[in-house]
Amino acid sequence: MRKYLKPVSLLLLPVLLAWTGVSAFAEGDQMSFTTYYFSDSGDNSVFTSSFNLAKKLMQQTVLLIDIELDNVSVPAITAVTGATRPQRRKSEPFKKNRGQIIIGVEQGFGQNTTVAGNFYRSQEVDYTSNAVVATLSQEMNQKNTTLSFRGQYNADLVGKISETGELTNRRKKVYTGAVNLSQILSPTTVLDVAYDFVYLRGFLSDPYRQVRVYDALGASTIVDELHPSTRARHAGTLRISQLISSIRGSVIGSYRYYIDTWKVTSNTVEFKFNKYVFNDFVFSLDYRYYAQGGASFYKDRYVGPQYQTTGLRTADYKLKPFSSNNFGLSLTYLLRGLGKDNPDLEFLQNSAVEFMYFRYFNNLDFSADIIQANIKFSI
Repeated sequence: MRKYLKPVSLLLLPVLLAWTGVSAFAEGDQMSFTTYYFSDSGDNSVFTSSFNLAKKLMQQTVLLIDIELDNVSVPAITAVTGATRPQRRKSEPFKKNRGQIIIGVEQGFGQNTTVAGNFYRSQEVDYTSNAVVATLSQEMNQKNTTLSFRGQYNADLVGKISETGELTNRRKKVYTGAVNLSQILSPTTVLDVAYDFVYLRGFLSDPYRQVRVYDALGASTIVDELHPSTRARHAGTLRISQLISSIRGSVIGSYRYYIDTWKVTSNTVEFKFNKYVFNDFVFSLDYRYYAQGGASFYKDRYVGPQYQTTGLRTADYKLKPFSSNNFGLSLTYLLRGLGKDNPDLEFLQNSAVEFMYFRYFNNLDFSADIIQANIKFSI
């Protein structure tokens, strides 16, 4: 029973915060609380609570604040290679907290142009990230077309906790650029086209993953994985959203193509169906298919002395050739009905509770049952 006390308390925290804080909320501002719980059949779990505030400073100037707290639990290590957690106390679950804060300003120019700048910081025991983000959004064609640009720079410290508890950090820098075009094709159809580019430089391996290297006689040693120090990623996405008024539902279909300088290519197809079951209940079905080729330096078996020194090597399954399927279903309860006739619950008008189940499996003999629960309160 105690196992469920923490996730339940985290899920209910936004209710208390929203109820007690609603009286101090100024007209024209927007505020939301979200609690998220994730668990899979591999005993990985994540608890997340976040607070978002959009505070109007002037007519077209908005202050943006986002605070997020995570509690992550990773199971004990059961294999020599492929671990993505410290070896220290490897027979026990590894638990860590992560804090994130985003502070920014959004400025409107006229009726159709918005510019925003944000500072982001995320910190956990073995990873720190600082970033600056700039976005530009332009509405055109009587607001039927929206073109947006985003640029982001990250300076990260990738840490490794040794078996003695010492922390060693290595640097990674990430440069991101993205462009998105959203076009209303009809009153019930929206088309989105996006392209994003990511350039990474620095330490791009996982500090905890290790690779078994063999010699000509079959003897083996364990060494840390070694990835290239740079990587450029390109991805293009096409998505169409269609409202089906006759059944009070919608269909969303998307396709994404990805390629990078490590010679990894992938194709992703996803479909989602949403339907009102009752006025305040939405049922959703989701299917995602993913297929990729392997990185140029990926091998099933690394043989030779070069792989004990400078030879590129990996234990990351995400760099193997593989395909996966993900089936999901969810039920969302819109809390607006509770606030219609009760002034004390008026803050629930834009709030919702969502429960999701996913079944994931791939051709690498891995499968997982995933359960997620979200509570969001928007004022």
